[in-house]
Amino acid sequence: MNFELPELHRTVRETAAAFARTELAPRAQAMDEAGEVAAPVEKALADLDLHGLTLPEAKGGAELDALAYALVVEALAAGSPSVAWRFAVHAGPAAAALAQTELDLGAMASGAQASFLRRGARLAPAPASWLVVEGEGGFEVHAADAVEAEARATTGLRAAGLARLAPTGAPAATGEGAVRAWDDLGRAALCLGAARGALDAAVAYSKERKQFGRPISAFQAIQWKIADGVTELEAARLLMLRAAVTPRLEGADMAAAMAGQVAVRVCSEALQVHGGYGYTAEYPVERPLRAVRMLAQPDAARASVAADSRAAAT
Repeated sequence: MNFELPELHRTVRETAAAFARTELAPRAQAMDEAGEVAAPVEKALADLDLHGLTLPEAKGGAELDALAYALVVEALAAGSPSVAWRFAVHAGPAAAALAQTELDLGAMASGAQASFLRRGARLAPAPASWLVVEGEGGFEVHAADAVEAEARATTGLRAAGLARLAPTGAPAATGEGAVRAWDDLGRAALCLGAARGALDAAVAYSKERKQFGRPISAFQAIQWKIADGVTELEAARLLMLRAAVTPRLEGADMAAAMAGQVAVRVCSEALQVHGGYGYTAEYPVERPLRAVRMLAQPDAARASVAADSRAAAT
């Protein structure tokens, strides 16, 4: 079994990671405080031409696969979970549904936000093009101008533009088939990327912070926290990658459940490495913790896994 990423996927991941380092991370705190994505970031992301990542070429997209999608979401989340979540719902479940319709997706491929609501949910990034609403065994598509969006202040993902969404009229299109697996895959990738960012911050801080005349990175208790975090993230990441390369994203719900649990633990330990400073906005480690706590939903994820397992057994 070959675990090496194809060259195209490595290039896409490296491009997204470089963008996260140079454009997202330096602005993440300011965007969090402002509650919106900064205009230069929106423009820079549009210039990368990633919004149509998974759309068919005939609809203005790059027609890349779920593996490329997961790698991009994971890379963006290390810089800003809020930006990563806007991208995840746009290029994942929303794109998967909209690609099945005859609707004009030119604006979406150019960056106009498309959004997705899981069945029973109400909060999602406010759409600028289309809103996909999951139903029982299918989905509905609503134009952005036919959706009421009531902005909500949230604990995590503050710059994601989350709003309480409610369609106001008949759908512009409908479709059959599950698209939730894309949402699960995006959640898994975001949780892992955010936790990786928190762990990197903890490593950097441990090398700078000194106690008893030496960096705290020299103490075994800190080393264990970091080593455990690296190990758990790698295990959860393999589960996510396996789901991404299966034909119908089988196991994406399991990947989301595992990634959420692992990310909460890793982010919590990363904050602990910072001591009291971890609870201040001066250090970036508290932002990914707030983000993964919103998306992890371990009980709901485990219930989804159990339901799929029962269905497969009958």
